[in-house]
Amino acid sequence: MRKALVAIDGSSISKDLVKFAFERAKKEKLEGLDFIYVFQPYPAALFPGMPVPVTLEEGHTEATKMALESMVLKVQEESGAGKIAVEMVFPFGSPSGEIIRQAEEFPYRAIIIGHRGIGGLERFFIGSVAARVVEHAPCTVIVFRPRD
Repeated sequence: MRKALVAIDGSSISKDLVKFAFERAKKEKLEGLDFIYVFQPYPAALFPGMPVPVTLEEGHTEATKMALESMVLKVQEESGAGKIAVEMVFPFGSPSGEIIRQAEEFPYRAIIIGHRGIGGLERFFIGSVAARVVEHAPCTVIVFRPRD
């Protein structure tokens, strides 16, 4: 099956990224899109270098899954991409690591990921998920940047 993996993070550009993914899938005649959202059940950084414990409650994860799936299906309908198969993947772990692992496990034609503008100091300490995916992905990576 000709598919692409779309990494969403719930940020303000996610809806535009999903719309772009469906437009790209129609243009390239892809049969399906797998959307991946990675839960991070380990300490996150409130400030670069300062870990803060994070616990994920079952209600939070289920609400997040439902909201993201609803958003994806709504954009699919609005895009007229009803024939494109959609799957949702919700692993726990490191975002870049889980995206790369998923792409290594399945033969995707491409990974579509959003670019989030973070400052130089923050990028130095925590890095960029998109940059790590571009560097280690086993397939083509398309980095989506919304136009102003």
